[in-house]
Amino acid sequence: MESRKEKKAKKTIRSRPSSSGRRARTKGHNFERSVVNYLKKVGFTEAMTTRLGSRLMDAAKIDVCNVPFNVQCKAVEAKIDYHKLTDDIAAEIEKLVPSRLPYPIVIFHKRNKKTSVVMTIDEFEKMLLMMLAGDYLKNK
Repeated sequence: MESRKEKKAKKTIRSRPSSSGRRARTKGHNFERSVVNYLKKVGFTEAMTTRLGSRLMDAAKIDVCNVPFNVQCKAVEAKIDYHKLTDDIAAEIEKLVPSRLPYPIVIFHKRNKKTSVVMTIDEFEKMLLMMLAGDYLKNK
């Protein structure tokens, strides 16, 4: 039989995440919303966070849905292996949402730095070809 102390220790373990964990989660969610607002402003009016729009897409590591690419948002200070991250996203999409084309794009922000976009050259080429087909770019 467990003592009160042991029960209390178990209860403490199951409690809320630390305040730094909550701050990081809130920071990430706020960044996702700001990316969605940006995408709406530039013409993707149906964009929304996957937490709101699609649990399946959220499980596939996609943060923004209703856009032609699979966007993962990162608001971090630590270094990230973007190659591994884009490979992981592509693998999760293939496993969970096989009907969706894997165009993983990572949009990340670090404090006091400009927001940046990471994608493979293949995804960049596909995006350019889509833009050319839609006459978004003018050939010179």
